[in-house]
Amino acid sequence: MPEKKFWNSAKIVSLSAIVISLFSLIALIYQTNLMRLEQQLTREAELKSKMPYVMIANKNYGGPNYAITLFNKGLGPAIIDSFSITTEDTTYQMDLATYFFEVVPGVAEINSLFYSNLLPGQLVPAGEEIDLISIDNSQEATNELLRLMENSPDIDYQLIYRSVYDERWVLTGEAFFPVKLED
Repeated sequence: MPEKKFWNSAKIVSLSAIVISLFSLIALIYQTNLMRLEQQLTREAELKSKMPYVMIANKNYGGPNYAITLFNKGLGPAIIDSFSITTEDTTYQMDLATYFFEVVPGVAEINSLFYSNLLPGQLVPAGEEIDLISIDNSQEATNELLRLMENSPDIDYQLIYRSVYDERWVLTGEAFFPVKLED
């Protein structure tokens, strides 16, 4: 009786099919991981392309058209969540203009003084500037406002805002740039 071979054509075809299937599975898993990575990178790029970058700064300091201005230098709008001001011993849940008018004596009597409030839910478009407190063409009024600010307690502010993708950021008077808040 002839001796049977272990490797016959049926076993070779079956083994080849299994090996090809394993390579296909490995390729599919690799391709899926690449697609996931591409999707994550696309989302990160999209988030950065819509990121607001809010700053508060003095404009024309000491001049007759002095202003404390909020700038959105980012590429996307900022949505205001909250604004608070902290002095040595007290925290006020109010914006800068309200603080100066309600807490710092004498500010409300300054002529040529204009202000804008920041309210929760307010949208600050990209590239927008909002003069929170401003003096319109009066050196005397600027000098008086700066004198009142120097004689009042030191303050720190905290502005929390978010992007259209609900990424939250905080800007404080101690930092020069916003910091992303982790959820």
